[in-house]
Amino acid sequence: MARHLGTHCRTDELTGYGLGIGRLIVDGDGRALRMCQPDEHRPDRLKIHAALPVESRMNAPYVVVTALSARHVARGITRRLCPQHAASLQRVTELSARQAEERPARSAASAMAGEYPGRLCLPPQQAGAAMTGR
Repeated sequence: MARHLGTHCRTDELTGYGLGIGRLIVDGDGRALRMCQPDEHRPDRLKIHAALPVESRMNAPYVVVTALSARHVARGITRRLCPQHAASLQRVTELSARQAEERPARSAASAMAGEYPGRLCLPPQQAGAAMTGR
């Protein structure tokens, strides 16, 4: 099946998968897919998950494909799963960038809170009174 997905695809056994077939597929761009047989009573059904970074905490997109042929499975991956995978990776990238922007702001706020204890938490009326000494 890797041959139908592209010339630079590699496959390996999916470790830790107890049922039926479990394969890890990595394409030439470094994107990974996990392919498995979730139902031993229906070995022709394959479930293929797109692998996302663990720190993303997002649900990985997946498709369920009937294994009529390797070409059929590859077509299901390229037509249905690859666009979902690309969109998920884009969301992960955007979330990571947003979190990276928020980290310095949070650390600056923490530093200010440590330098001026109590004053940042006061309501505006009390903060003005605390500043003037009333």
